[in-house]
Amino acid sequence: MSLAPLFSAMAERAASVMLAAGMTLAPAPAPAPHDAAPLEGTVVTDQVVAASEAGAPGADQLTATAEAALADAPGTAHVSIRDLATGEELTQIADDEPVAPASSVKVLTAAAVLNELGPERRLRTWTVLADEHADGPAEVVLVGGGDALLGTGASDPDAVSGRAGLSTLAQRTVDGLQRRGVTGEVIVTVDPRLFGGDGRNPAWADDLYEQGHVSPVRPLATYGGREEYGTGQDRVEDTAGFAAERFQSALADAAEAADADVDVRVREQVPRTDADRAEVLDAPPLGLVESATVAEQVAFMLGHSDNQVAEVLARDAAHLAGEKPAPEGVCRVLVDAADRLRVNTRGLDLADASGLAGDNRVTADQLTGVLAAAARSPRLQPVVEALPAPGTDSTLQDRLVGTAAQDRVQAKTGTLLDSVSLTGRLRTASGREVVFSIVLTGIDADVTEARDAIDETVVALAEL
Repeated sequence: MSLAPLFSAMAERAASVMLAAGMTLAPAPAPAPHDAAPLEGTVVTDQVVAASEAGAPGADQLTATAEAALADAPGTAHVSIRDLATGEELTQIADDEPVAPASSVKVLTAAAVLNELGPERRLRTWTVLADEHADGPAEVVLVGGGDALLGTGASDPDAVSGRAGLSTLAQRTVDGLQRRGVTGEVIVTVDPRLFGGDGRNPAWADDLYEQGHVSPVRPLATYGGREEYGTGQDRVEDTAGFAAERFQSALADAAEAADADVDVRVREQVPRTDADRAEVLDAPPLGLVESATVAEQVAFMLGHSDNQVAEVLARDAAHLAGEKPAPEGVCRVLVDAADRLRVNTRGLDLADASGLAGDNRVTADQLTGVLAAAARSPRLQPVVEALPAPGTDSTLQDRLVGTAAQDRVQAKTGTLLDSVSLTGRLRTASGREVVFSIVLTGIDADVTEARDAIDETVVALAEL
């Protein structure tokens, strides 16, 4: 399977354009027949198939165990459990009722992003010189290419958040200015026009921005929309503006360090460029930096449940698919990806890619369907392999530790005031591997009790 590149000549010349329009979503490989040999390079190994053929625990035992563990759970339980090797659904408890599964939506987002962008793609951020023949100061444009995990310092080859650094980009930009013979005063502007619009989602309440759950979505952000590294840090309102201000300062420092014959005018705020968008895309880059791979960013997004990264990656995917990189286009791409994975999309109705919206409607069996299909696709296997594990630096860091499930489960968490979920893969004590989704809805803000009930269910299943 491959994406058919239809780059425009403009984007081809500007080597820094990561997201040229006109590429279409290629179908992911269909799940293999139940009796087929494992696909090379997938999660479905010979051992997984052998455990499936052994058949223990069976569907009845899995269902009875889940029902007993969730008997006193708050709200209504929605459960789907599938055999990892075959994709066969073994447990169905209100599994076809569309509900708001919170951040478990990111499982579908991860599959769509990987299918559209490919796991090895890197996201580029670059600079160009706007109309070098114009009068006045030379204008350096910082162009956002869809990377939400820029660092403010030097590029860090060992990091995911901060792999591409603004200080490194500044040094390369100074080198580019010197090669072009630019001297005198230089000003910085920013081009965040890849996505367009104001970056807001009408399905998100204002307090989601105010509480730092997400920022308006721009194709340019440091550390997932934060000033500093760390998922516990507050987000900034204008991610592109903040990144541009840090780049401007880094450019001034780099010019001074290189003893370049340019004078970077440092302004309190970096304005949006007035340069024609087509001319910006057509201009040769002064300097550029590249992100961690899409697979690595997807793993970061799943592990830390990073809403900003999920939304930016989803807009990258929508743009590449020829859809509008806004909520409506993103949701079409996600639904289309599920459909191409041969998941029954009846009732699937999305409002965002992060799961923040209470208006999202996804069924438990759709979530397990995505995981089962991803397990059979070498292109999509990071969806399954990168799920958080108990005790690691992730949203499962303090959950399921010291239990029978600790070394047998990887799962994506999800939390809203009215619903809590856990969606992932699990190996039972008898060796059978399954994918599962457990969603409790109507919990009336009883988040702790709902999480505990789900964790007890997962432990009980792991002990079978």
